[in-house]
Amino acid sequence: MKHGTDLTGELLKAVSRSFYLTIYWLPQAMRSGVALGYMLARATDSVADTSSAAPELRECVLLRMRGAIAGTDSAEERVALLEDLSCTMAEAQQNPAESTLLRRFGDCLAALQTFPAEQQACIRKVLHTIIEGQLWDITYFRKHNSVDTDEQTINYTYLVAGCVGEFWTELGYAAMGTAFCAPDKREDMLRAGIRYGQGLQLINILRDREEDARRGRSYLCSDAKKWLNRADYYMNDGIDYCQRLRGFRLRFAGMLPALIGKKTIALLRRARPEDGRVKIPRSAVYGCMLKAVWLSLAGRAS
Repeated sequence: MKHGTDLTGELLKAVSRSFYLTIYWLPQAMRSGVALGYMLARATDSVADTSSAAPELRECVLLRMRGAIAGTDSAEERVALLEDLSCTMAEAQQNPAESTLLRRFGDCLAALQTFPAEQQACIRKVLHTIIEGQLWDITYFRKHNSVDTDEQTINYTYLVAGCVGEFWTELGYAAMGTAFCAPDKREDMLRAGIRYGQGLQLINILRDREEDARRGRSYLCSDAKKWLNRADYYMNDGIDYCQRLRGFRLRFAGMLPALIGKKTIALLRRARPEDGRVKIPRSAVYGCMLKAVWLSLAGRAS
């Protein structure tokens, strides 16, 4: 890869096999930037989800990680952070790949420096937003069991996922220029990318409602059917977004999650409480891949 390190190879595959396949299909110009952004976000998410660590400790470490990614920390602060990640946080992980990722957080930061300035800015911006969402999650649910308004749900889905659709768009234009999408479509693509990311997060929320409730948190305070409908609408936005991209590889990589998302929504509509967490069968994933190929070949990029 042009930028980054071997982090985007075997370690990426270890922490997310499904996302690794999506990364594989991206054009070379975008692949490393998206992969590194994912690795950094996965590292901060591992810290945020370390249930054995006190909330105050997780908040403190996340704030320090945000400073390190932004490049505003001192050399002494960087050394202390990497030590805490390698020892305290890495040791608390149940997934060995996540432990390795936290121990190699310094390598991720070094890889960030190898990117052109505009791409670095895209990665730093999305991580700042994601960490804001992770901090909100830890702080809010320390005192509450549920969100109080639909606006909180919408804001949360933007902070942890909608911003990722925004990131893909900004990084795509930064790395590929007009080979990504027509310049006059940029604002439309940014808005559609945000909705696409929010829709994917809504699907996660709807699929994990029972598990989250057992943990004493609910990200929805109104009718789930309404949110299913919104998620479905946002998946249509995602398909439209991807069909506007220029190039088969871009369209395919972006399209597949939307098609799997629509399949998941269909299962959620039919699910009963006793069914447990819905899971897409492998045969349905293959069907989505074939449909993504067909839609990508028939893309209407402008």
